[in-house]
Amino acid sequence: MTNESFYNFPKSNKQEWIEKVQKDLKGKDFKETLITKVWGELDVMPLYSSEDLAPSNYSFRFHEKTKLPGLAPRIWNNVVSFYPEDEKKCNQEIIYALENGADAIAIHLSGEENLNLILKGVLTEFIHLYFVPQGPPKLLYEQILEWIESLQIKPTMLQGAVIWSPTSDLFDRESEFLENIELGAEMVNKFSAFREFFPMTLDIAKYADSGANGIQQVYLGLGEMIEMMDSFISKAVTPAMVFDNFAFYASVGELFFPEISKLKAFRILLVELAGNMGQEIPPESLHLIVSTSDFSNSLIDKNSNLIRLTYEAMSAILGGSNSIWVKPINEKSASVLEKRIARNISSILKEESFLDKVIDPTAGSFYVESLIKEIKTKVLRKLELLEDEGGWLENFNSRKIHKLVRGEREKVQELVLKSESIKVGVNKYEAKSELASNGSFEGFEEKDYELKPTRATYLLERNKLKKA
Repeated sequence: MTNESFYNFPKSNKQEWIEKVQKDLKGKDFKETLITKVWGELDVMPLYSSEDLAPSNYSFRFHEKTKLPGLAPRIWNNVVSFYPEDEKKCNQEIIYALENGADAIAIHLSGEENLNLILKGVLTEFIHLYFVPQGPPKLLYEQILEWIESLQIKPTMLQGAVIWSPTSDLFDRESEFLENIELGAEMVNKFSAFREFFPMTLDIAKYADSGANGIQQVYLGLGEMIEMMDSFISKAVTPAMVFDNFAFYASVGELFFPEISKLKAFRILLVELAGNMGQEIPPESLHLIVSTSDFSNSLIDKNSNLIRLTYEAMSAILGGSNSIWVKPINEKSASVLEKRIARNISSILKEESFLDKVIDPTAGSFYVESLIKEIKTKVLRKLELLEDEGGWLENFNSRKIHKLVRGEREKVQELVLKSESIKVGVNKYEAKSELASNGSFEGFEEKDYELKPTRATYLLERNKLKKA
């Protein structure tokens, strides 16, 4: 062991470093020159030290210890999407994906498909199944329950979630919140024996994919959770039952360290919310699904998206996701090559980058821990204001939430259009015409109650691709 006195350097604190920097700036303003903003709200300092660490920082466990010996300490599921049109063909594609790197599938269903044929030969006990409703959720639930009964699937043989909640449904169709709560309460009871399957999911990815910044995503999501918990109590669904029956779905964008910090702060805040409701839950009991962002992708030179998908997937892993959903642009109509590359990113990060060898590599990072602390502070302050304004549902009905997210989206899109925000391959370092691979542009329409996925590059695409 090296004796510490070997390093004969005088000790210095953060303030002394700042004073040294200020001297080197030769009169330039420290704040204006070196402090930048994340999401327009968080100050990013030019340096951090151990003085910035909170007393309570600790290394996370993002999941329970594996029951199987010899597995890596960090485990996540690799999710691939399917949109069944030809059920037999879809089944073949699912089997192929599971044999080539996938260990979780997200099936987008209307509720009328033959689930037995789609999942024929799939060993459900070894994978995670995520069901995404494409129509009335009640039809999907009936479809799943009929499939479970027809195959007599035991509770221990089903893992995954339904990507739906009473609040997320309000953005998809003109539905009634209290009717959705009744449906959710019914599903809590019907799936009570399935301890590893979550019949509902809090979805904060919809905010990110529609243009909201990281702070907005988290506090609006927590506002949703509070709204649902209050209403579920009237249906005899306790806070403990809510947390036992909910998965959590987020997406990550281009800001690498802030996105890691956002996910970790989100997990901490959920644990604290449960504590405020009288429930002590360990962080590793929460099931977090994380996808790459629709908003950060671009139709201009689609090949550039491959780089974005990779470091977004890294953010998801380091931030603590239990399932990684790498989405190629225009996921439903993506080419076979695009789908294969997206599916392989998780495998490369595991098998070649060894991100599964350490549980929480960013634990103790001065920068990340500081961001987590700042995100928590901002989120709690804004959540308190949301509650003072009547809560999440009141703000949804008045469309204040929509106005907030759309305002943030338009601001980002304008910055990209004017090249004040750099997007590699889009408005900077563009591929030469013979190398560029552009997507097909379609106009964007959104009903007043919707928050639809779009892209930061939408305005620029409208100018460039429509002309082409």
